[in-house]
Parts: sequence; C-alpha cells; structure tokens
Amino acid sequence: MTLDPLAEAARLIAGLRPDWRDAETFYARRSEALAALRAAAAAPCAACPADGLRERLARAHALLRHAAAEAARLRRMLASAATRPKPRRRRAEPDPRQAALPLA
Repeated sequence: MTLDPLAEAARLIAGLRPDWRDAETFYARRSEALAALRAAAAAPCAACPADGLRERLARAHALLRHAAAEAARLRRMLASAATRPKPRRRRAEPDPRQAALPLA
C-alpha cells in the first residue's frame, strides 16, 4: 500500500474489471475500491493547497474588515473636523436711538 490514499484508490479503481465467472470477487474489489476512495476523501492532504488557501482567505477577510473599520474611523474624524459654514448674518440696520456721527 502506498502512502498516498488517493493514489491507492486510483490503483484499485484502475484494476477493477468485471468478472463474469465470479461476481463476488468483483463486488469485493469494488467495495474495497470504494472504501479506499472514501478514505482518501476523508484523509487530510499534505500536498493539497486548500488549507493554505483557506488561511490566506481568512487573513484577507481580516485585513478587509480592518481596512473598512479604519475607513469608517477616518470618515468620522473628517466629518467632525470639517467646518460647517456659519450662517450669514444680515447687515444690521442703523439703530435710530444711536446718534450718527458726521464724517465730513
């Protein structure tokens, strides 16, 4: 038996041929091949890049969450620092109670 369960399952499936004289042998080999295939599907694959990709995906998601939180923080800071225009005041009309100064 080889170390790679998938290669072992492939070897068993490749050697699977119907035997019309002894059906029990064929069904036993088929069951053995299916068991090897199920074991290969359940076994962790050391050479499989899926685990590394899952870790990279989790790190990318964390980085995106951090970037979104930082952008929201900066938006709040910008909104609080932005000066709002002051309301325009109407020009005050001269108060009739105050004496006008002659400028000539």
